[in-house]
Amino acid sequence: MAFEIHGPTDSVTAVCLGAGRFLRSLLVPALRQLGHGVVVAQPRGHDFVDACLAAGSTYEMDVIERDGHTTTHTVELAGVGTVGTPDGRAAFLELPYKLPYLRYIGVGVTEAGIQAGSPAMADLASFLATCSVALPHATLSVINTDNLPANGDTIQALVLGLCTLDVAAYIGAHVTFHNSMVDRITAGRPSNSLVPYSEPLPPKALVLEDTTLSLDASWAALPGVVVLRTPGELSAYHKLKLNIANATHTAMVYCLALSRVANTTSTTEALYTFLDELFRRDIAPALVRHDQIPAALVQSVYDEWIHRLRHPYFGMDTFFVSQNAFTKFEIRLWPSVLSNLAEDAAYQPSAMMALATAFLLRFLTPAPTSVVNATGPVFTGFMDPMTPSTTQGRRWHYVGDLFADTSGVGIYTFRDGNGSVPSRLHNASSTSIAVLAVLETLPGCDWTRPTMLHFAADVAALYHRLLTTPALTVLKDVLSHFTAPPTSALTSPDAVAASVQAHVANTPVIDVHTHLFPPSHDALMLWGIDALLTYHYLVAEYLSTAPMSPDAFHALAMTAQADAVWQHLFIDRSPLSEACQGVITTLFELGLASLVAQRDLRGIRAWFHAQSPSAYVDRVFRLAKVRYVVMTNIPFDKLETQYWTPTPASCNRAQFKTALRIDQLLLGLWSSIGPALDALHLPHTLDGVEKFLLHWIDMLQPEYFMASVPHTFVYDDDAPRDAPRDLESPSGALLLSCVVLPLAARLSLPIALKFGAVRGLNPRLCLAGDGVAVVDVSLLTRLARANPRVKFLATFLSRVNQHEVTVVANKFGNVHLYGCWWYCNNPSIISELTRMRLEILGTGFTAQHSDARVLDQLIYKWKHFRSILEATLTPLYTQLLSHGWVVTDDDIGRDVTRLLGSSYEAFLAKRLEG
Repeated sequence: MAFEIHGPTDSVTAVCLGAGRFLRSLLVPALRQLGHGVVVAQPRGHDFVDACLAAGSTYEMDVIERDGHTTTHTVELAGVGTVGTPDGRAAFLELPYKLPYLRYIGVGVTEAGIQAGSPAMADLASFLATCSVALPHATLSVINTDNLPANGDTIQALVLGLCTLDVAAYIGAHVTFHNSMVDRITAGRPSNSLVPYSEPLPPKALVLEDTTLSLDASWAALPGVVVLRTPGELSAYHKLKLNIANATHTAMVYCLALSRVANTTSTTEALYTFLDELFRRDIAPALVRHDQIPAALVQSVYDEWIHRLRHPYFGMDTFFVSQNAFTKFEIRLWPSVLSNLAEDAAYQPSAMMALATAFLLRFLTPAPTSVVNATGPVFTGFMDPMTPSTTQGRRWHYVGDLFADTSGVGIYTFRDGNGSVPSRLHNASSTSIAVLAVLETLPGCDWTRPTMLHFAADVAALYHRLLTTPALTVLKDVLSHFTAPPTSALTSPDAVAASVQAHVANTPVIDVHTHLFPPSHDALMLWGIDALLTYHYLVAEYLSTAPMSPDAFHALAMTAQADAVWQHLFIDRSPLSEACQGVITTLFELGLASLVAQRDLRGIRAWFHAQSPSAYVDRVFRLAKVRYVVMTNIPFDKLETQYWTPTPASCNRAQFKTALRIDQLLLGLWSSIGPALDALHLPHTLDGVEKFLLHWIDMLQPEYFMASVPHTFVYDDDAPRDAPRDLESPSGALLLSCVVLPLAARLSLPIALKFGAVRGLNPRLCLAGDGVAVVDVSLLTRLARANPRVKFLATFLSRVNQHEVTVVANKFGNVHLYGCWWYCNNPSIISELTRMRLEILGTGFTAQHSDARVLDQLIYKWKHFRSILEATLTPLYTQLLSHGWVVTDDDIGRDVTRLLGSSYEAFLAKRLEG
């Protein structure tokens, strides 16, 4: 029977009209996550209904993770049916009588369905009319999943136009039509187009306007969902999506299609450079100057989009995306031209905008022998000739009756509106006349403006060349002329400040020392609100003022500990400390500001609970703009080694690099060393330890050796380097002089040393009980002097030691300072140390590392540090400018890149002469 409800009807609170991919990959899963039973009504046809019923009222959706793994989710429905038959429509209209707690109505039809007189709008109006009788006291929200601007307002107007006055009054009192935006690249599973096939959930996948506060607060806690309360705020989101994501997609696909590239995953670096320049020259200025959208927001949206576009395993069919080309140009790219002209009458559209236009027109140019199908009209286009690098071609239908064939001569069929643009291009007597005839149909095109004529001439010249020259060749030629590195000087303090701000805010960092682990390491990966709140910085702050004893606190479960910290440090007092501020910054950057404002720890927990660890790692890395982190890997800890032996756990080694921690060797702790050697059947000798280290070096491929040097550590300058290799249980001094230092020199593997921790200053506080002490910097000096072929990375915990060790780094080429560690990781001290190091070392150090133990901390630690670095660098460049030194944007970008990681990489690659 149509729309048979499975299970108790009391739990079925949502009905969705439509079965589109966005609805099935976004709205229905969101409703299910919130605990709502969902009925889906297919407007026409029954293919989805049949497949769903055959699977027990479930459907699948695929998510292609960034490591190439496919995660298949099964979504359970409470009922499904078609509205495409008289019986089905009648059953659909009976649903309000069966569902007494109906709360949400989803609409997932095509844009053609959101038109006056469409069957879908008639069905929705009739459904709401039934609700007015069956559910007279209900509160209903209508949520749409297409991207028409003001879609909720539009649907409301169309529905009201079909209703009687009493139904219209009911709608006005009981129904909210939410404007919305969806943004998730979704196709169909290659083997079954009915199955949604999507990228990982973006942070703004579903944006809902809720100015009447109709939605439950739990919506804002859902991953990928953003709820906006301010009228008009959604229009900026629409504009950013249309003018950035949609516009750059349109700018790139026609070059790909002409070049026989079938999927956007094969986008070349040259095309990404082209998009960067188009964004910088035309798109960003329009959004910032004309639309008054903050530059930082515009840049962040573009960066996030390019990150999604660069997914190595998920893309869209190039020809599918190329549909309706000229209309897309008119609504996605052309508005940037008009906006820029409105702000600056002398604005000249860039060569990149001209090239994007020429690519599109070349795609819409029918082959000379093409015969226009009068019923379509359907045209036949022609691709560029094959090259030696062209992969073997194939033929496929990319939508309906339209096909692409990348083999042989390379042809494709296409439609474009009423066919007038392809016809003009096909029949024109010259390329210039063709281009002028096409461009003059655009709104706002005014040939009395010289800049318009210049733009048309640029387009015509490029289009003419594209008719006989491969698109990628033309692209590379244009880039070679117009994307040479800018060398013009920054001529004012404001220009310098803007350059510093942009580079510091957007340069990806290398986090050279953390305690993080990837999702493959299970419980070792710390993340989420409870891990943030029970971080040892906050535990120490809590125990210093709370009435609870350390023993009683540590006896609590983690959730209870987090509750206690939240109440004591965030509710009972303002979260002013850096550790507390970090939690607030992290939650804000994750989009949880509304939950933070409500002090809703339960809602925050629910949001984190809904995250996928692997997708969350990508999200945090993207927000923090981290290239990769270096873990701290302890080969003496069985909790860690289980993930490396006998076979290393699968993880993204491009994101998580390793460091081999060897504190136990420097301290001669045979209670730890012995069992580790025994596990590999190695003797307790110098040779055994060397073989042990070589085994783990081969296993981990570490960036460096790592050790935390306690304040009591003593370096024995006179320790022999030629002790017998079979000496049993040698001391830490011998292990350092006879094994670690020689291996470091032989393998060019640096030793990273952290000086000044006092372990167990207050043992009752456990990990939170460590302190700081001033140490003898000559330890590092003597090591560096005695071992000129060993590279030492160094950081000191005590502020007192910082000046002396900075001078040491200035005197020894085998010493590299990194970061502001632990108790120095406070803004006031970071600012002081960074300025001092710049004054003594220039850019020859690594400005910061996070030392993060909780993944989420990457967000706030790098957010806070970037603002400090910007404030520190700007006056130094301004001083250079005021004294006649030419400062360029490239100079600043180069220097910031060094401070945020490339100086570290250069030090690792450095060759030392003994």
